[in-house]
Amino acid sequence: MGSSIARTHLSPSSPFLLTKPVNCIGTSPSHIHLNLQKPIFKKPPNSRFAHDPTSKNPSFSLSCSTIDRCAKVQPSSVSEKVQRLGFEFRSLPEPIDRVKRLLHYAAILPPFDESSRIQENRVSGCTTQVWMEVMMDRNGVMRFRVDSDSEITKGFCSCLIWLLDGAAADEVLSVKPDDLVEMNVGLPSRGNSRVNAWNNVLISMQRRTKDLVEEKGRGNLEQISSLISVNGSCSSKNQASCGLAVHELI
Repeated sequence: MGSSIARTHLSPSSPFLLTKPVNCIGTSPSHIHLNLQKPIFKKPPNSRFAHDPTSKNPSFSLSCSTIDRCAKVQPSSVSEKVQRLGFEFRSLPEPIDRVKRLLHYAAILPPFDESSRIQENRVSGCTTQVWMEVMMDRNGVMRFRVDSDSEITKGFCSCLIWLLDGAAADEVLSVKPDDLVEMNVGLPSRGNSRVNAWNNVLISMQRRTKDLVEEKGRGNLEQISSLISVNGSCSSKNQASCGLAVHELI
């Protein structure tokens, strides 16, 4: 198988929050303002997933001291991003502030292809409509696109995209719903539809990731089987080449 922006005073590379803007310098933060670095892999050409989620961000003022502190702290793994995101939402004690933050993130969610809003891409279990596309690139890196007809749900999806888009499959599968309880925007009930929304999206991301991992594994086994079969009828020189190809697949 194969989204205008409100302003915020959260540092792009750190969870430090500033209650008031300080006119020092302007910068363009990352997708979720936590200094998301572009994935080191090259995205596939002509792919729907080639959209850079760091390209539609607002500029805002930061203090110089904050920038100096943050330059040394850059989340590089999913687990570090989970901690950073949790810190951010804990730093917003009022539920209304958390909701506003989610609405901001909804506004900077990368666009979703209209042609992909099909039943096959729907995420089940959500009270709102949610669509998802998932792919694994040639390096085994996961790429995600998600959208919803609910702004709050889009905000949740935007956070999940920041966490998991560009991560390895094992990192995607390592995230637990309890790791993201801070995203509950102050809602007391785990059964609330908003909580269920991001929980269902996360589970769907992981389920489809697992499916792609298994599919890739089956493909490798088929190639190995084919090479072994060919190897039996090859010359000794070609057998060495076939053996090397099998080793690379393993």
